[in-house]
Amino acid sequence: YPAWKGNLLVGSLRFNYVNRVIMQNNKVVGQEKILMNIGRTRNVEMGRDGYIYVGIENPGTVFRVRPM
Repeated sequence: YPAWKGNLLVGSLRFNYVNRVIMQNNKVVGQEKILMNIGRTRNVEMGRDGYIYVGIENPGTVFRVRPM
């Protein structure tokens, strides 16, 4: 995820997506929906292994996001 350095990943319970918020100099300069229609996002974290993990409410699933 080198291109995402300094960006925020925000999960949406209501709209069922994960949004990448692009930051420059502590200001939002863009947004990108990176995971859509995956379910109610409860948590987004980077693991010790360097992968990003997304926890979904039902049925209690955790997805690992792999860089492309």
